Amino acid sequence: MRSIIAATFALVLALPVQAADFYAYYTRLDYVQPPLAAALAQIPMSAAEVFRGPGISGADDQPDEAAKRNPRPGQVRWGKYADLVVNVADGRQLVFSRATGYLPYLKTPKGRFPLKQLTECRDDPMCLCSYVRIVEDHPERIIVHWRHVPDPARVVMTEVIHEYFAITPDGKVRREVRVAAPRLDDFNDPANVTVQELNLTVDGITELSLSRARRSTELAPAAAGSPIREAVVGSPAAWFKFDEGPKPNRDQAKETVKGTICPAAGNKTLWKKGVSGTSLAFDGYFSKVTLPKEKAPPITEELTLEAWVVLGAYPWNDAGIVHRSSGKPISPEQYKHGYRDPYVYRPWKMEGYLLGVDPYGRAIFKLNGDQVGGGVLEAKETVRKEDVLPTYRWTHLAGTYGKGKMSLYVDGRLVASKPASGAITALDRDVLIGLNGDPERVSDPVSHSKFAANNNLPLVYGIEGLIDEVRIYDRALSAEEIRQSFQGFCPPPADVGRPDLEKRILPGQVTGAPAEKFGASYQTLKYHELWDNLWRPSKYRDIVVRFDTVPGSVVFWQGTNFGSGWVTENNKWMSDQSWEIGGPHGCAEHMADKRGRFDHVRLIENTDARVVVHWRYASIDVGYVFPRVDVWADEYYTIYPDGVGVRCVEGIDGGWQDTQFLSQPGTTCLDNMELTALTVANLSGKSMDLTWQPPNRVPDNPLKDACIKRINFKSKWKIFAVYRQGARIGTWGAQEQSKHTADPFAGPWNHWPVGLNPSDGRYAVSDDRVTHAALGDADGTGNLIIYGFTDQPASSLVSLARSWNQPPTLDKAQGCESKGYDQAQRAYRLAAKAKPISFTLRGSKDSPIHNPCFVIENWDSDRGSRVTINGKEVKVGKTFRQGIVRDTDGRRTMIIWLELESTSSTELGISEARNQG
Repeated sequence: MRSIIAATFALVLALPVQAADFYAYYTRLDYVQPPLAAALAQIPMSAAEVFRGPGISGADDQPDEAAKRNPRPGQVRWGKYADLVVNVADGRQLVFSRATGYLPYLKTPKGRFPLKQLTECRDDPMCLCSYVRIVEDHPERIIVHWRHVPDPARVVMTEVIHEYFAITPDGKVRREVRVAAPRLDDFNDPANVTVQELNLTVDGITELSLSRARRSTELAPAAAGSPIREAVVGSPAAWFKFDEGPKPNRDQAKETVKGTICPAAGNKTLWKKGVSGTSLAFDGYFSKVTLPKEKAPPITEELTLEAWVVLGAYPWNDAGIVHRSSGKPISPEQYKHGYRDPYVYRPWKMEGYLLGVDPYGRAIFKLNGDQVGGGVLEAKETVRKEDVLPTYRWTHLAGTYGKGKMSLYVDGRLVASKPASGAITALDRDVLIGLNGDPERVSDPVSHSKFAANNNLPLVYGIEGLIDEVRIYDRALSAEEIRQSFQGFCPPPADVGRPDLEKRILPGQVTGAPAEKFGASYQTLKYHELWDNLWRPSKYRDIVVRFDTVPGSVVFWQGTNFGSGWVTENNKWMSDQSWEIGGPHGCAEHMADKRGRFDHVRLIENTDARVVVHWRYASIDVGYVFPRVDVWADEYYTIYPDGVGVRCVEGIDGGWQDTQFLSQPGTTCLDNMELTALTVANLSGKSMDLTWQPPNRVPDNPLKDACIKRINFKSKWKIFAVYRQGARIGTWGAQEQSKHTADPFAGPWNHWPVGLNPSDGRYAVSDDRVTHAALGDADGTGNLIIYGFTDQPASSLVSLARSWNQPPTLDKAQGCESKGYDQAQRAYRLAAKAKPISFTLRGSKDSPIHNPCFVIENWDSDRGSRVTINGKEVKVGKTFRQGIVRDTDGRRTMIIWLELESTSSTELGISEARNQG
């Protein structure tokens, strides 16, 4: 049997369905909540330790007293699909229950038989970080993925365990366990899999075989490099060529002057083509090369630091390319600002020496607490374009100190100099490349006054990109020597702007055309290597929904914490908020779970008729503080072939919606959104355009009864939203805008998506990173909203909005019981009593029939359905789609979706098909 880890599977519940005695379904079993408060209080303590970095201590970054307190008691929210059951013949069931932290047990008429734990881990009876999902459902095999962690109190993103159970109708189980490792290559090692073969019988569980995971001894594969250059100036005191890439190696780099082998820390040692030979990639959070302090060159009177760098993005604050320095986080008092005294950027005061980049992309050289390059940025100041280093381009930087001055050079050219003298302070620290040695807060925070420091916690940051040819001299090179060094290693003009660094492109999975088939699939989406390598995902982490009627997609991706992205044909993304509450460290919301510990998505249904996605998350703050126990939210997206979906935020009334859009790295808000960003309409068909005006004029919405909103991306297809009647569509943002961007929209901000920085709001300083901006929310939304795609005016959506807000009456039901219209599903619920079934939909102008769905419970048959409309049979195809799913009792439910629009009464008949298909 092939490895289930090496294969990619999709959940398929389409016709024909599986045998009656072998199936899987989600349900909600009895569960007694264990004590939670003390366990939840441990999590922010772990977060503070993780954010500081190993071997670093300090008082300023410790959890405050509010964070240390136990959260307010309560009950954890659980949705109706909290548990999972695989039914095998003869009364055997493999049960994945919250009561056991999802460690499965076999249930038979003779009792319960638990599977043994195969990994070392603490129990997670609260299922804080544990979940299960069906990733394949076929008549011949069912595959269940169980994700859990070694310690639910820790927020280390590389500490995760993936287990896969492949169950067959004869009761055989193949269980594969992959435990994450700090190094990505160790995690992906083909030998890093424990395999257990089991047989499920009425009398219990028989272990047929067990083979434990091991680690291979293979070295990392060689990487291609550029032609080697040897035109070094003088005699460096330390020199990192980073040319180890072309040879298989074990995560290390060589300092070539003394031959010291230095560890390359981080998730993966990623070698890339450099200016000479290979270079080393750095992810901005964990990657670094360390030259031990006892091997550091003695620097006393003069110094030159030199390096080549490619910036994938600008650092979150001052970051060293090469340094031997120390600094304390900016104090809460210095960081404090407000609307009347806006944020002022002040360079990070550091001892020792550092050559690096500030958060605005300006080159900086620090020594003995002094600095050239960069500098203070006052409240109303923005950076000069000529001072900003380009991204995705090789750049040479050099800093010199001696002969009465300190100087900074970019590409061989002097850009800053000032008088300076005195002995160089020798710190008792290692020389680091690519990563700071101390934590610091982000620049440009949104939170102000006393909340600024509280809501933006310090983290160790670094360079995100490529570094090559790092040299340290114990003398100050002359301007001519710097120029010679630059010219001696400068790549050919065609290569300078084409570095070996992946571009950052949001994974919208769109092609410009509709898909061949409607449906959803589990995928693990790629963004760019440096970000992708941070995670230890399963093969089924993300979900993508494609349509055969529209060229857009709906993407549930780790980078957005699995909040839905509604993506146009040219990869423009609409996103939205989650349930947002307050915590000790600012906004408590899905965005704050930077390490991806408490959120996930699952496919509940995936048929020709519709897709249902379940998104679960915890509304916590960036310090991982649980302000109370009941902070979990369950959201359900019911998505249909016409490109329309209903979002239901279960048990929450308000505080979860704010129309937002993402801008790809390298683009601005104005590249993605029209200034006439919204068109609103009411149920009478009246519409109005809402236009933003630079620098910060935000329009009001004068159409008070509007419940339709079209978001006007620079694309052919637009995203729209439909609210419940009575909602009040609003706009906002005039008081919360980045001074660094020219658009008039709220934001843009770049602390989310994809950022790991523990910040509840950071203004974008450039277009180097993906950003999000906001247009407005609505009051009175309740817990429902519709999203969808359209290439028509907003007024064309009136029929859909009326059919949802004022659905046609269903009457004259025969052979079934009507359970009413469910707005949360955009569907009529029926319970079959006897087939055939018939009923009438009373369509009218005010209550039109618009692509209705029918959920028929108690279908209890493997056969599909036959549908007639006004006595005429409709053939299965794009206008009539169906699928059979299992409800929470394991019974079959028929789902029927029709492409049908009418303003008159329509008679429908539904019977069992004569054959499958």
